[in-house]
Amino acid sequence: MRAHPLPHLIGRDSERAALDDVLATLRRGSSAVRVLRGGAGVGKSVLLDHVAAQASGMTVTRGLGVEADMELAYAGLQQLCVPFLGAVDRLPDPQRDALRVAFGTATGEPPARFLVGWRS
Repeated sequence: MRAHPLPHLIGRDSERAALDDVLATLRRGSSAVRVLRGGAGVGKSVLLDHVAAQASGMTVTRGLGVEADMELAYAGLQQLCVPFLGAVDRLPDPQRDALRVAFGTATGEPPARFLVGWRS
């Protein structure tokens, strides 16, 4: 999060509305996803700061995509999941074991993508 107040987002009403819809969906107990794409400096981080500031009562986790991580399987997923790894033991055995191997806390064959991303 930024330490200073969020700037006024001029001309970003549709993007803010789409992100606010995600929060509303989450508050109703459903899942939702939005993908932000754009070149460097177009304001993606500011939009994410906006939605994080609106997410009172929710847990917010963020990752940073860097080109150097492209060759590291699950690097982005690991960034997002670190705050929740203490609960990995509550997962069913196949998913727990797959995440442990994917994140390097256990050894084994590379896990199937669908085991790592599976949700009950």
